Amino acid sequence: MATILTDFTTQTHGFAFENAFPFSFPIEYELPYAGTVALSRVVPGLCGGMCYTALDYFIARQALPEARTAAELSDRFLTYVSERHLDSLSLANVLKIIEWTMMETGENAALTSRLEIPRLRRWLRRGYPAPAVLIRRSGAGSPLENTIVLALGLQSVPGGRRVEIPIYDPNHPGETPLLTMQRQRGAGSIVFTQSTGEQVYGFFLLPYTPRAVPEELHAALAGIPFAPGARVPFRLHWPVDSRRINQEFNVNAPFYRPFGLPGHEGLDLYANHGANIYAAAEGDVTKAEMPKNHPYGLQVRIRHSLNGKSFETIYAHLSQVYVAAGQHVQTGQLLGLANNTGNSFGSHLHFTLKIDGEVTPGFPAGIVDPLPFLQEGTALTTTPVELPPPCGITVFTLLDLNLRAGPGTGTPVQASLPSGERLDVLGNADDARQKIGVQGQWLQVQTINGTAGYVAAWYVQDAAQAFPPSDLVIYPDNAINLRTGPGTTFSAVTLLEPTEALTVLGDGELARQKLGMQNEWLQIQTAAGKRGFVAAWLVHTTGQSAPPSGLTVYARVHLNIRARPATDSNIIIVAVPGDALTVLGNRDQALGVIGVEGQWLQVQTAGGFTGYAAAWFVNTAPDGQSTPGGTLVVYPVDAINIRAQPSVNSPRLSGAQRGEPLEVEDADLDDARKKIGQQGNWLFVQNQKGERGWAAAWYLSLKAP
Repeated sequence: MATILTDFTTQTHGFAFENAFPFSFPIEYELPYAGTVALSRVVPGLCGGMCYTALDYFIARQALPEARTAAELSDRFLTYVSERHLDSLSLANVLKIIEWTMMETGENAALTSRLEIPRLRRWLRRGYPAPAVLIRRSGAGSPLENTIVLALGLQSVPGGRRVEIPIYDPNHPGETPLLTMQRQRGAGSIVFTQSTGEQVYGFFLLPYTPRAVPEELHAALAGIPFAPGARVPFRLHWPVDSRRINQEFNVNAPFYRPFGLPGHEGLDLYANHGANIYAAAEGDVTKAEMPKNHPYGLQVRIRHSLNGKSFETIYAHLSQVYVAAGQHVQTGQLLGLANNTGNSFGSHLHFTLKIDGEVTPGFPAGIVDPLPFLQEGTALTTTPVELPPPCGITVFTLLDLNLRAGPGTGTPVQASLPSGERLDVLGNADDARQKIGVQGQWLQVQTINGTAGYVAAWYVQDAAQAFPPSDLVIYPDNAINLRTGPGTTFSAVTLLEPTEALTVLGDGELARQKLGMQNEWLQIQTAAGKRGFVAAWLVHTTGQSAPPSGLTVYARVHLNIRARPATDSNIIIVAVPGDALTVLGNRDQALGVIGVEGQWLQVQTAGGFTGYAAAWFVNTAPDGQSTPGGTLVVYPVDAINIRAQPSVNSPRLSGAQRGEPLEVEDADLDDARKKIGQQGNWLFVQNQKGERGWAAAWYLSLKAP
C-alpha cells in the first residue's frame, strides 16, 4: 500500500469545538449584487474558515487558541476565521461548488478519481494538508450543504482500486474521519464512503494561499494540547537544529515489543553525524557517559524543575559530549554532537521525556510523547539586553567556532558558527582592532540573523585583511561574483569569467578540502591583482571541459545541471523540460548511458553553462513535456532565506541557492507573477527539499540566472 501522511493531527492542530458560531457581534461584508449583508445570513457555518485558519497556523508553526467552544474566542479571532471563510468561498470556488453539485451522480466521482486524486497526491508531498470540498449533494440540493475539510493523507492499493483519505472535518471535532474511494469490479462505478456515515459523491481541491497569522493572534505557547482537553505544563527548546522527525512516539510496535514496550519510547530527530545537540531546558546533568551495552549509547540525562513539574530529558546516540554529571546547564546550551552509538541505525538524536507522576499506558512511569512540549527553536525565557551598536568592523570566522553568552570558554554556548561566518563587531572600533587575532581576547559580535554573543578574537579575521598566495589555482564553473567577504550578503566587487584563473590565498590544503562544499568560501586573488572571496561550491581546479560530442539530448523534467556528477553537488542552472543540451565527450559512450539511473553526462546549455546532467532524465529527442499547468517556478538571483512569515524579521526556516528552482504556492499565479522582482512583496514557495516558507519576491526571477 502506497502511503503519504502529513504531520497535521486533528487533536493537536485542529479546533477542539464543532462548527457552530455565535454571531452576536456584527460581521458584515459587501457581496456582489447583494450589498452589505451579515455573514450569518450567507452561510450556515464556517467550515472553510476553520480549515483555512487551522492550515495557516499549522504552516506558521503556531498553536491555535485553546477553546472548547466558539464562544471562548475573541471577536478579533472570530473575524479572522470569518475572513478566511470568505477566502474559501471566492466567486470562482462557489461557481465550481454549484457546478459539481448539479452534476449527475457518478460524474463528480469520475472527475475526482481522474483529476483530484493525482492533484491531492502531488499536494500532500509538499508536507501539508489540502483544503477540499466534499460534495454531499448530487443533481439537486443546496450547494451550501456541502462541506469543506482538510485532507491529511492518502493511502492507496496498487492500481488505485481503493483509496483511503483521513480528513479533518470541523463538524467532527477531535475525530479523524476516513474518506474511502472504492472502484466497483465489473460495474465500472466509483463509490465514496465516509466513516461518519455521511453521504459523499466526490471532492475537489480548493486553491489555497497561506496567510500570515497576525502577531496579535499568535496563541500562547502553552496552548498546544498534548492530550485531548489537557494543556502542556511547560515548553521545551528544540534539541536539534532540524525540525524533521525520523520516527514518532509510540510507533513501530513489532520492533519494540521484545523490549517490553508498546512502541517507540521517544522521538527520533533528524541529525547528521556531528550535528549540534542542545539542552531542551535549564537543569542539572545527571549522566553524561556511555554505559556498557546500553541501547542509548553515549547519552546525556538532565533533571529539570519548571512550572511546578519535575522531569527528565534524555539525549541518546551521541558521538561526543561537552558536559559532565553535576554540571548546571542553560536552555539551548550545547551538550554534544550527534552520531549513532548504541542500538542505532544511522546518525540521529533519540529524545526521551519523562515527567514525574505522568502515566502513558504500556510505557514505564513518566514517559510521555515529547512532541507537544517542543516549541519552535526559542528559549523558554528571554531577558531583553541593551546591546552596544555595531562599530563598523566586520569579521569572519577562520574555523567552526562557538558563539558564547560571555567572554570566556566557561560561558554557555549560544550557537555554533561555521567557518567563514560573517559577524558584525559591537562596541568600540579601536578596542576591537587591537583584539582581533590576539590569543585570550574576546569580541562582542552579532550574526546576520541578529544573535549576539562573544567569540574568541584569535579565531576571527578582519574581512579587509588577506592571506598570502598559495600554490592552488582555481577556475569558476560559470560566471560568478567576486565578493568583499565570505558570504552572499557581502557586496560584489566584479564578475569573474569561467576561464579566469584565480589564485587561492592562505592554506592551499585547507582550501582543497573546501572545494565543492556548500556554504564554504575561498579568499582569492585575480590575475589583475583584485582580492576577494568566491563560493567554494562554484569553482573547480581545472579550466577545461571535454569537447562537444555532436550529440544533443533534451531534458524530460526540470533538470538540475550540477558542478560535479553527483546529486549532492552544487546546482549551476536548471534546465526546463524540452531544453536542448549539448553532450560533451565521447558520443558512443554517452549513448550507452542515456536513460540509465546513476549515470551522468557532461553537457553544455544553450546559454553556455557547462556541468553534469543525470542521464536518466534526458531523451535523445524532445518529448513535448512541459511544466504542469497551474504551477509557477521562480529562481533566486542570489542565495536567499526562506522564512516563517513574510518579513525580514521572521525566523529563517531554510534557504535556497542562486538559480535553485522554487515552486510558488499561490491561488492566483497571475498576481504572483506581478510580485516577482518587486521590493516589499513576498511569495510562499517550496524548494527542492520540500521545505516551504516565504521568500522575498525582489530576489526572485522567472528565469534562471
